Formats: sequence, C-alpha cells, structure tokens
Amino acid sequence: MRTLLVLAAVALVGLTSAAQTLEEIIAHADEIFQEVWTTEYTPENHAALEARLREAIDLYKEALAQDETNVHALIMLSRCYYTLADTFLTKDSDKKDAYIQGQEYGERALRADPGFVEIEKQDGFVAAVQACENLEALYWTYANWARKDEYDKIGAILRGDAPKLEALITRCAELDEMYLCAGPLRALGAFWGALPKLPFGRYRQNLDLAYTYLSQAVEKCPEYLENLRFMIEYYLEPKGEEQEIQTLLQRIVDAPLGDYALDNSLTKIWARKKLEG
Repeated sequence: MRTLLVLAAVALVGLTSAAQTLEEIIAHADEIFQEVWTTEYTPENHAALEARLREAIDLYKEALAQDETNVHALIMLSRCYYTLADTFLTKDSDKKDAYIQGQEYGERALRADPGFVEIEKQDGFVAAVQACENLEALYWTYANWARKDEYDKIGAILRGDAPKLEALITRCAELDEMYLCAGPLRALGAFWGALPKLPFGRYRQNLDLAYTYLSQAVEKCPEYLENLRFMIEYYLEPKGEEQEIQTLLQRIVDAPLGDYALDNSLTKIWARKKLEG
C-alpha cells in the first residue's frame, strides 16, 4: 500500500511539473511573439526579427508536443505563420505554404472544441462557425485561408471556399468587430473588394460593400495603418480614385508609428514606395 502511495505521489509531482513546464514554454513563446509584434520593422532587422518569430514557432510546437490540443498554442501558431508569410517571406510558394500551415493550425484550434466538431458533423462547417465563440481561432483561420486563396481566386470560388470564409469573418464581426483594431471590419472590406469581377452569383466583387466595411474600419481605428492601406487596395484602386489614393498614402507616411509597431512600420514602407512610384 505504501509503495502505491509513493508511486502515486511521484506521478502527481510529474504531472504538476509537466503542467508548469508547459506554461513556461507558452509564456516564453508569448513573450517572444510580443517582442516581434511591438518592434519597428526595418530591412536591417528583417533577419533578426524573422529568427525571433521562428523561435516562437518552435516553442509553440514544443508546447503542442506536450498537449496537442492546447488551444492557445494552436491559435498562436496560426497567427505566427500568418505573420511569417505576410511580413518576412518573399517567394510566393513559401508564402502560400506558410498560409496553408496557418490555416491548418487555426482549424485544429476550432476543432479542439468538441461542440464545434459535433455541429460540423451534423450540419456542416458553416453552421459550426456560426455557433463558435472562439474569436481568435476564427479570425486567424480566416486570415490564413483568405491569403492562401489569393493565389487561386477562381479555384477558391469553384471549391466553395467563399461561403466558408464569409461565415468565418462575419462571425468574428459579430463577436467583436474591434478585435485587432477593427480587424473583422477590415477583413470584410477586403473580402468583398478582392473577389473576382466575373459573375459568380453572390460571390463577385462588390465595391459598395467593401467601402461600407473599410470606411467603418478607418473611422473606428485610423491609428492602425493597414485600415488605410486596405481602403486604397480594395476600394480606391479598383475605382481608379488617384487623388484620394495619393492623399491616403501621404496620411500613412505622416502618421505616428503608434502601438502597432511591426504592422504600421511595414505599411509606412509600402506607402513610401507607392508615392515614389
């Protein structure tokens, strides 16, 4: 009996130690990601920042080795792969592969909820999304999936991706339209502005809807400069509004870096290049 109690105590200590180790791994990864997210991007620190982001990715994967259904690690891997592709990778094939991985981690985070899996089995993916409460898993699944589909827009529509993407980002807006400085509104504007012009029923370019969402994003959170960039890319450029484009580009260049150092610095670099022609 005493031997059994000792073994049980050792097992309990082991479990406690593992839980603490998992928490420490995730905390370290979060710290590194936050460091990258709050650092101004420059061409000179590109390699160093990418290395730090990859370090965070490795740590989140280490956490998953201990707990393969850890939702936070899955979500952060989805976000990390989006950031890796969007910020650091240059080859289209590498970017697409990273977005695919980001989408896969996002979907794993969604399906870590048994309720999501049950609804999906009974009523399909869209119904499961509409009932989901995990905003971050929804958002980063959408972000990676939508970026991936930019490499094959017609194919994405033929595969039936558009209704799933609309469901994901609409649900995000319902849960919190101000997540990541009006991220769902910004994404909805890009969704409607980036669709092909060809007449595929509901899912074709709709610049009126793009403007509706993007104007809200710009009004509610102008300090996040990608809101202004998306207004240019997904509304003003398709409309050919050159004077307004120049005005917004200069507004981006003149804006303070603010609280979103990584993304805002990248947007400012993009705007300067556009102004220089």
